[in-house]
Amino acid sequence: MTIPTQRPTDSVTLKDIYAASRRIKATVCRTPLEHSPALSALVGAEVRLKMENLQHTGSFKLRGAANVIASLDANQRSSGVIAPTAGNHGLGLAFAGQVAGVPVSIYLPHSADPMKVSTMKSYGAQVTFFDNIEQARLAAIAAAQQSGATFVSAYNNTQMIAGGGTVGLEIMEDWVDADVILVNIGGGGLTSGIVTAIKAINPVAEVWAIQSEASPTFARWKDAGETVPVELTPSIAEGISGYIEPEAMTWPYIRDRVDRVLLVSEAEIQHAMLLMLNLHRHVVEPSGIPAVAAALRYAKDLRGRKTVCVVSGRNISGSRYLSLVNEATTSC
Repeated sequence: MTIPTQRPTDSVTLKDIYAASRRIKATVCRTPLEHSPALSALVGAEVRLKMENLQHTGSFKLRGAANVIASLDANQRSSGVIAPTAGNHGLGLAFAGQVAGVPVSIYLPHSADPMKVSTMKSYGAQVTFFDNIEQARLAAIAAAQQSGATFVSAYNNTQMIAGGGTVGLEIMEDWVDADVILVNIGGGGLTSGIVTAIKAINPVAEVWAIQSEASPTFARWKDAGETVPVELTPSIAEGISGYIEPEAMTWPYIRDRVDRVLLVSEAEIQHAMLLMLNLHRHVVEPSGIPAVAAALRYAKDLRGRKTVCVVSGRNISGSRYLSLVNEATTSC
Protein backbone atom coordinates (compact mmCIF):
# COMPACT_ATOMS: atom_id res chain seq x y z
CA MET A 1 0.00 0.00 0.00
CA THR A 2 1.18 3.53 -0.74
CA ILE A 3 -0.55 6.52 0.84
CA PRO A 4 1.45 9.77 0.67
CA THR A 5 2.27 11.04 4.15
CA GLN A 6 3.45 14.46 3.06
CA ARG A 7 3.05 17.21 5.62
CA PRO A 8 1.75 20.71 4.82
CA THR A 9 5.36 21.92 5.16
CA ASP A 10 6.34 19.93 2.06
CA SER A 11 6.52 22.80 -0.40
CA VAL A 12 6.37 22.56 -4.17
CA THR A 13 8.90 24.81 -5.93
CA LEU A 14 9.18 26.31 -9.40
CA LYS A 15 11.85 23.67 -10.10
CA ASP A 16 9.28 20.95 -9.33
CA ILE A 17 6.80 22.55 -11.71
CA TYR A 18 9.36 22.73 -14.54
CA ALA A 19 10.16 19.05 -13.90
CA ALA A 20 6.44 18.22 -14.05
CA SER A 21 6.11 20.13 -17.32
CA ARG A 22 8.83 18.01 -18.90
CA ARG A 23 7.41 14.79 -17.44
CA ILE A 24 3.85 15.27 -18.73
CA LYS A 25 4.62 16.91 -22.07
CA ALA A 26 3.73 13.84 -24.11
CA THR A 27 0.42 13.25 -22.28
CA VAL A 28 -1.15 16.71 -22.02
CA CYS A 29 -1.70 19.51 -24.50
CA ARG A 30 -0.68 23.13 -24.10
CA THR A 31 -3.95 25.08 -23.86
CA PRO A 32 -4.47 28.52 -25.38
CA LEU A 33 -4.58 31.82 -23.53
CA GLU A 34 -7.47 33.31 -25.48
CA HIS A 35 -8.24 37.03 -25.54
CA SER A 36 -11.90 37.79 -24.80
CA PRO A 37 -12.94 41.12 -26.34
CA ALA A 38 -16.47 40.78 -24.95
CA LEU A 39 -15.36 40.06 -21.37
CA SER A 40 -12.74 42.78 -21.63
CA ALA A 41 -15.47 45.29 -22.48
CA LEU A 42 -17.70 44.08 -19.65
CA VAL A 43 -14.95 44.13 -17.04
CA GLY A 44 -13.13 47.23 -18.23
CA ALA A 45 -9.83 45.40 -18.44
CA GLU A 46 -7.92 43.22 -20.87
CA VAL A 47 -9.20 39.73 -20.07
CA ARG A 48 -7.68 36.52 -21.37
CA LEU A 49 -9.01 33.01 -20.75
CA LYS A 50 -6.72 30.07 -19.99
CA MET A 51 -8.73 27.39 -21.73
CA GLU A 52 -8.14 24.24 -19.69
CA ASN A 53 -11.58 23.09 -20.87
CA LEU A 54 -9.71 22.25 -24.09
CA GLN A 55 -7.35 19.84 -22.29
CA HIS A 56 -7.45 16.23 -23.60
CA THR A 57 -9.81 15.04 -20.85
CA GLY A 58 -11.73 18.33 -20.76
CA SER A 59 -10.11 19.41 -17.49
CA PHE A 60 -6.83 20.64 -15.98
CA LYS A 61 -6.84 17.57 -13.72
CA LEU A 62 -5.00 15.57 -16.37
CA ARG A 63 -1.84 17.56 -15.64
CA GLY A 64 -1.50 16.46 -12.02
CA ALA A 65 -2.72 12.95 -12.76
CA ALA A 66 -0.17 12.48 -15.53
CA ASN A 67 2.56 13.77 -13.22
CA VAL A 68 1.55 11.28 -10.51
CA ILE A 69 1.44 8.34 -12.92
CA ALA A 70 4.80 9.27 -14.48
CA SER A 71 6.37 9.43 -11.00
CA LEU A 72 5.40 5.90 -9.91
CA ASP A 73 8.10 3.26 -9.56
CA ALA A 74 7.76 -0.19 -11.14
CA ASN A 75 6.08 -1.79 -8.11
CA GLN A 76 3.62 1.07 -7.75
CA ARG A 77 2.77 0.92 -11.45
CA SER A 78 1.91 -2.77 -11.26
CA SER A 79 -0.21 -2.27 -8.11
CA GLY A 80 -2.15 0.59 -9.68
CA VAL A 81 -3.77 3.67 -8.18
CA ILE A 82 -7.00 4.35 -6.29
CA ALA A 83 -8.68 7.75 -6.01
CA PRO A 84 -11.91 9.30 -4.72
CA THR A 85 -13.33 11.99 -6.97
CA ALA A 86 -16.37 13.94 -8.00
CA GLY A 87 -15.32 13.32 -11.61
CA ASN A 88 -12.47 15.21 -13.28
CA HIS A 89 -9.70 13.86 -11.05
CA GLY A 90 -10.84 10.37 -11.97
CA LEU A 91 -10.96 11.26 -15.66
CA GLY A 92 -7.39 12.50 -15.53
CA LEU A 93 -6.11 9.40 -13.72
CA ALA A 94 -8.06 7.06 -15.99
CA PHE A 95 -6.66 8.69 -19.13
CA ALA A 96 -3.08 8.88 -17.83
CA GLY A 97 -3.31 5.32 -16.51
CA GLN A 98 -4.54 4.02 -19.85
CA VAL A 99 -1.66 5.74 -21.68
CA ALA A 100 0.91 4.34 -19.23
CA GLY A 101 -0.64 0.91 -18.71
CA VAL A 102 -1.33 1.51 -15.00
CA PRO A 103 -4.54 0.05 -13.43
CA VAL A 104 -6.88 2.74 -12.09
CA SER A 105 -9.75 2.36 -9.60
CA ILE A 106 -12.10 5.30 -9.06
CA TYR A 107 -14.43 5.76 -6.08
CA LEU A 108 -17.35 8.07 -6.83
CA PRO A 109 -20.49 9.48 -5.21
CA HIS A 110 -23.74 8.32 -6.81
CA SER A 111 -24.33 11.96 -7.79
CA ALA A 112 -21.36 12.00 -10.17
CA ASP A 113 -22.15 13.26 -13.66
CA PRO A 114 -23.08 10.27 -15.89
CA MET A 115 -21.00 11.62 -18.76
CA LYS A 116 -17.89 11.66 -16.58
CA VAL A 117 -18.57 8.15 -15.34
CA SER A 118 -19.03 6.69 -18.83
CA THR A 119 -15.85 8.38 -20.04
CA MET A 120 -13.83 7.01 -17.12
CA LYS A 121 -15.07 3.54 -17.94
CA SER A 122 -14.13 4.02 -21.59
CA TYR A 123 -10.57 4.74 -20.44
CA GLY A 124 -10.53 1.39 -18.64
CA ALA A 125 -10.99 2.54 -15.04
CA GLN A 126 -12.77 0.38 -12.47
CA VAL A 127 -15.58 2.46 -10.95
CA THR A 128 -17.25 1.99 -7.54
CA PHE A 129 -20.07 4.16 -6.13
CA PHE A 130 -20.81 5.50 -2.64
CA ASP A 131 -23.46 7.73 -1.07
CA ASN A 132 -21.20 10.80 -0.97
CA ILE A 133 -17.64 11.91 -1.69
CA GLU A 134 -16.50 11.60 1.93
CA GLN A 135 -17.59 7.96 2.04
CA ALA A 136 -15.77 7.45 -1.25
CA ARG A 137 -12.61 9.01 0.17
CA LEU A 138 -12.58 6.87 3.30
CA ALA A 139 -13.31 3.72 1.30
CA ALA A 140 -10.53 4.52 -1.16
CA ILE A 141 -8.02 4.91 1.68
CA ALA A 142 -9.12 1.58 3.17
CA ALA A 143 -8.92 -0.15 -0.21
CA ALA A 144 -5.42 1.20 -0.80
CA GLN A 145 -4.32 -0.11 2.59
CA GLN A 146 -5.70 -3.54 1.78
CA SER A 147 -4.60 -3.85 -1.86
CA GLY A 148 -1.23 -2.12 -1.93
CA ALA A 149 -2.38 0.37 -4.57
CA THR A 150 -1.29 4.01 -4.40
CA PHE A 151 -3.93 6.35 -3.00
CA VAL A 152 -4.02 9.59 -5.01
CA SER A 153 -5.66 12.64 -3.47
CA ALA A 154 -6.69 15.35 -5.90
CA TYR A 155 -4.89 17.96 -3.78
CA ASN A 156 -3.00 16.38 -0.84
CA ASN A 157 -0.19 15.30 -3.13
CA THR A 158 2.84 17.33 -4.21
CA GLN A 159 2.87 15.74 -7.67
CA MET A 160 -0.73 16.82 -8.22
CA ILE A 161 0.14 20.36 -7.10
CA ALA A 162 3.23 20.52 -9.33
CA GLY A 163 1.22 19.26 -12.29
CA GLY A 164 -1.44 21.91 -11.72
CA GLY A 165 1.35 24.46 -11.49
CA THR A 166 2.15 23.93 -15.16
CA VAL A 167 -1.01 25.94 -15.91
CA GLY A 168 0.61 28.92 -14.17
CA LEU A 169 3.88 28.27 -15.98
CA GLU A 170 2.14 28.45 -19.35
CA ILE A 171 0.30 31.63 -18.36
CA MET A 172 3.60 33.30 -17.47
CA GLU A 173 5.25 32.10 -20.68
CA ASP A 174 2.40 33.62 -22.71
CA TRP A 175 1.76 36.81 -20.68
CA VAL A 176 4.47 37.42 -18.10
CA ASP A 177 3.19 40.88 -17.14
CA ALA A 178 -0.35 39.73 -16.26
CA ASP A 179 -1.59 41.61 -13.19
CA VAL A 180 -4.26 39.28 -11.76
CA ILE A 181 -4.91 35.57 -12.24
CA LEU A 182 -8.32 34.24 -11.17
CA VAL A 183 -8.54 30.49 -10.56
CA ASN A 184 -11.35 28.22 -9.37
CA ILE A 185 -10.59 26.48 -6.08
CA GLY A 186 -11.90 23.28 -4.53
CA GLY A 187 -9.31 21.38 -2.52
CA GLY A 188 -6.68 23.87 -3.61
CA GLY A 189 -4.30 21.71 -5.67
CA LEU A 190 -4.56 23.79 -8.85
CA THR A 191 -4.44 27.09 -6.98
CA SER A 192 -1.43 26.00 -4.91
CA GLY A 193 0.49 25.05 -8.04
CA ILE A 194 -0.50 28.14 -10.00
CA VAL A 195 0.34 30.58 -7.20
CA THR A 196 3.74 28.90 -6.75
CA ALA A 197 4.58 29.36 -10.44
CA ILE A 198 3.15 32.86 -10.74
CA LYS A 199 4.79 34.30 -7.63
CA ALA A 200 8.18 32.77 -8.50
CA ILE A 201 8.18 34.30 -11.99
CA ASN A 202 6.25 37.56 -11.41
CA PRO A 203 6.11 38.31 -7.66
CA VAL A 204 3.93 41.41 -8.09
CA ALA A 205 1.15 39.52 -9.90
CA GLU A 206 -1.89 38.71 -7.78
CA VAL A 207 -3.64 35.35 -7.59
CA TRP A 208 -7.30 35.29 -6.59
CA ALA A 209 -8.99 31.99 -5.73
CA ILE A 210 -12.72 31.70 -6.44
CA GLN A 211 -15.26 29.52 -4.61
CA SER A 212 -19.00 29.09 -4.63
CA GLU A 213 -20.91 30.72 -1.80
CA ALA A 214 -22.33 27.25 -1.12
CA SER A 215 -18.90 25.81 -0.26
CA PRO A 216 -16.78 28.69 1.08
CA THR A 217 -14.18 26.82 3.14
CA PHE A 218 -11.00 28.56 2.02
CA ALA A 219 -12.71 31.96 1.96
CA ARG A 220 -13.74 31.54 5.60
CA TRP A 221 -10.33 30.18 6.58
CA LYS A 222 -8.55 33.02 4.79
CA ASP A 223 -10.71 35.62 6.54
CA ALA A 224 -10.10 34.01 9.94
CA GLY A 225 -6.41 33.31 9.34
CA GLU A 226 -6.96 29.77 10.59
CA THR A 227 -9.02 26.66 9.92
CA VAL A 228 -12.48 27.14 11.41
CA PRO A 229 -15.74 25.17 11.06
CA VAL A 230 -17.58 26.05 7.85
CA GLU A 231 -21.18 25.33 6.94
CA LEU A 232 -21.53 23.74 3.51
CA THR A 233 -24.62 23.46 1.33
CA PRO A 234 -25.12 21.59 -1.97
CA SER A 235 -23.68 23.31 -5.03
CA ILE A 236 -24.08 22.88 -8.77
CA ALA A 237 -20.27 23.20 -8.86
CA GLU A 238 -19.64 19.85 -7.19
CA GLY A 239 -16.04 19.68 -8.42
CA ILE A 240 -15.04 22.60 -6.19
CA SER A 241 -17.36 21.77 -3.30
CA GLY A 242 -17.32 19.60 -0.22
CA TYR A 243 -15.38 19.01 2.97
CA ILE A 244 -11.69 19.97 3.14
CA GLU A 245 -9.57 18.56 5.96
CA PRO A 246 -8.05 21.26 8.22
CA GLU A 247 -4.71 19.49 7.80
CA ALA A 248 -4.85 19.76 3.99
CA MET A 249 -1.38 20.48 2.64
CA THR A 250 -2.85 23.13 0.32
CA TRP A 251 -3.98 25.41 3.18
CA PRO A 252 -0.53 27.00 3.81
CA TYR A 253 -0.29 27.90 0.11
CA ILE A 254 -3.70 29.59 0.24
CA ARG A 255 -3.03 31.26 3.59
CA ASP A 256 0.44 32.58 2.78
CA ARG A 257 0.58 33.08 -1.01
CA VAL A 258 -2.89 33.63 -2.46
CA ASP A 259 -3.88 37.31 -2.39
CA ARG A 260 -7.66 36.94 -2.14
CA VAL A 261 -10.25 34.18 -1.84
CA LEU A 262 -13.57 35.40 -3.22
CA LEU A 263 -17.07 34.00 -3.54
CA VAL A 264 -19.63 33.87 -6.33
CA SER A 265 -23.25 32.76 -6.17
CA GLU A 266 -24.79 29.72 -7.82
CA ALA A 267 -26.78 32.04 -10.11
CA GLU A 268 -23.60 33.89 -11.12
CA ILE A 269 -21.99 30.56 -12.03
CA GLN A 270 -24.95 29.69 -14.26
CA HIS A 271 -24.88 33.14 -15.86
CA ALA A 272 -21.16 32.73 -16.62
CA MET A 273 -21.89 29.36 -18.25
CA LEU A 274 -24.45 31.04 -20.50
CA LEU A 275 -22.06 33.89 -21.25
CA MET A 276 -19.31 31.47 -22.33
CA LEU A 277 -21.76 29.78 -24.68
CA ASN A 278 -23.04 33.02 -26.18
CA LEU A 279 -19.74 34.90 -26.42
CA HIS A 280 -17.25 32.11 -27.07
CA ARG A 281 -19.29 29.06 -28.12
CA HIS A 282 -17.67 27.07 -25.31
CA VAL A 283 -19.45 24.52 -23.14
CA VAL A 284 -18.10 24.86 -19.59
CA GLU A 285 -19.16 22.91 -16.50
CA PRO A 286 -20.20 24.75 -13.30
CA SER A 287 -16.90 23.96 -11.53
CA GLY A 288 -14.94 25.29 -14.48
CA ILE A 289 -16.39 28.79 -14.68
CA PRO A 290 -16.38 30.61 -11.28
CA ALA A 291 -13.29 32.64 -12.28
CA VAL A 292 -15.27 34.22 -15.12
CA ALA A 293 -18.22 34.83 -12.78
CA ALA A 294 -15.83 36.55 -10.36
CA ALA A 295 -14.35 38.76 -13.07
CA LEU A 296 -17.85 40.11 -13.65
CA ARG A 297 -18.79 40.40 -9.96
CA TYR A 298 -15.53 42.09 -8.93
CA ALA A 299 -15.00 44.07 -12.13
CA LYS A 300 -14.40 47.32 -10.24
CA ASP A 301 -11.31 45.77 -8.64
CA LEU A 302 -9.99 44.62 -12.01
CA ARG A 303 -10.59 47.73 -14.07
CA GLY A 304 -7.54 48.56 -16.17
CA ARG A 305 -5.61 45.46 -15.03
CA LYS A 306 -4.32 42.64 -17.22
CA THR A 307 -6.54 39.77 -16.10
CA VAL A 308 -6.45 36.00 -16.64
CA CYS A 309 -9.42 33.74 -15.86
CA VAL A 310 -8.62 30.03 -15.69
CA VAL A 311 -11.48 28.11 -17.32
CA SER A 312 -10.81 24.74 -15.76
CA GLY A 313 -13.24 22.18 -17.22
CA ARG A 314 -16.04 21.32 -19.63
CA ASN A 315 -17.23 17.88 -18.50
CA ILE A 316 -20.98 17.83 -18.04
CA SER A 317 -23.80 15.79 -19.53
CA GLY A 318 -25.88 17.45 -22.21
CA SER A 319 -29.15 17.24 -20.29
CA ARG A 320 -27.68 18.78 -17.14
CA TYR A 321 -25.92 21.52 -19.10
CA LEU A 322 -29.08 22.47 -20.97
CA SER A 323 -31.06 22.56 -17.75
CA LEU A 324 -28.60 24.91 -16.03
CA VAL A 325 -28.19 27.20 -19.03
CA ASN A 326 -31.94 27.36 -19.60
CA GLU A 327 -32.42 28.39 -15.97
CA ALA A 328 -29.87 31.16 -16.50
CA THR A 329 -31.66 32.26 -19.67
CA THR A 330 -35.02 32.58 -17.95
CA SER A 331 -33.55 34.47 -14.99
CA CYS A 332 -31.86 37.13 -17.14
